[in-house]
Amino acid sequence: MDYIDALKFGGATVHDYESFGSYQGEWLAKVTYEGKTGWVKGSYGSCSGCDALQAEFGYESHTCGDEEYYNPLFGDEGFREGCPQCQKLKKKMISFGQGYLDQILTQEEVEKEVSEYLGWDTEAGKMLKYVKERAVLST
Repeated sequence: MDYIDALKFGGATVHDYESFGSYQGEWLAKVTYEGKTGWVKGSYGSCSGCDALQAEFGYESHTCGDEEYYNPLFGDEGFREGCPQCQKLKKKMISFGQGYLDQILTQEEVEKEVSEYLGWDTEAGKMLKYVKERAVLST
């Protein structure tokens, strides 16, 4: 599982998602949540301790069925329905995803934020191009 999954568990429709190799390893997602379409952003960091998703869920192995060290973030099965620990982690994932969705940026806001790094971050130009090419049209 990744940030796209977290956003979907949080209740969003993810239209576009891209990660960038900027100084903190950032990602941007164009989403619709509760009728609002806009942008959310986050960073995946340069190590597992810096990556919010890995820091929150990376060490959540538990006994599940016949598997002694099952982690729902790895593999294809995800959160198993009959496992109380998996369901507890699923609720935690929903909350984690919603945390990003509380901060939906407008097109103007995301362009302004990304532009602030143009002078020194080599990925900022790519990020700005990405959001402009996928612009959220005002209604």
